[in-house]
Amino acid sequence: MAASSPQTDSGRRERAAHLGPERRRPLILDVALELFVEHGYQGTSMDAIARAAGVTKPVVYSCFPSKSALFGALLNREEQRMLSHFAEALQSGVRLDDLEETLVAGFTSMLRAVEEAPEAYRVVLLGRGDNDAVIDARVRKGREQRVSALAAVAGFWVAGWVPEGRVEAVTQFVGQTLVSMGEAGVRTMLAAPERWSARTLGRTLGRLAAGGFRALMDTEQAAGAHVARPAAQRVAQEL
Repeated sequence: MAASSPQTDSGRRERAAHLGPERRRPLILDVALELFVEHGYQGTSMDAIARAAGVTKPVVYSCFPSKSALFGALLNREEQRMLSHFAEALQSGVRLDDLEETLVAGFTSMLRAVEEAPEAYRVVLLGRGDNDAVIDARVRKGREQRVSALAAVAGFWVAGWVPEGRVEAVTQFVGQTLVSMGEAGVRTMLAAPERWSARTLGRTLGRLAAGGFRALMDTEQAAGAHVARPAAQRVAQEL
């Protein structure tokens, strides 16, 4: 990142002096995002964040008590953006009984967000495998939340196909699979944006996921788990 001019730093400090912590936090997170992406978690210090934001280090600490807390807040913000693009598409105007198109819409919406703001998604992937135990725990918690949210959506799809005692296990498996596929799609877009568009990769992932769901339901039926219900019959017709 290019060094700021003295005039720019002075202007930032003057503006920052009039901001309280609540208004200052988003600005510090924006600056920290760039530094974490460029230098990694271990290579970014609170001093560097303060300099880039044009404030003193005590000002940064008044907003976030530690670097891990700052990074955790940044992960939370970007993970919520990632999940919202996917989950909102799954729950929006797309017909939930048309599984393949629903999944295609979800993956495509998320990947379009990656195209528009790739650095924001890099920081979410950056946290994985970090040596900081606090960050590792925060990343695991965020992933678990995404799995739970998508498992809840999957509850509609498995209704009538599995007995009540199997619903939680199956929906958790579907949630885990969708999150893993979404992460793979994000990595692919970031690594080779010239080879994939959000539309083509989203459709590919959606079709793969729908095919996997069909195979899962075939397995449940073979195990004698199928329960005939009108809702399930409508889904079957669309598949």
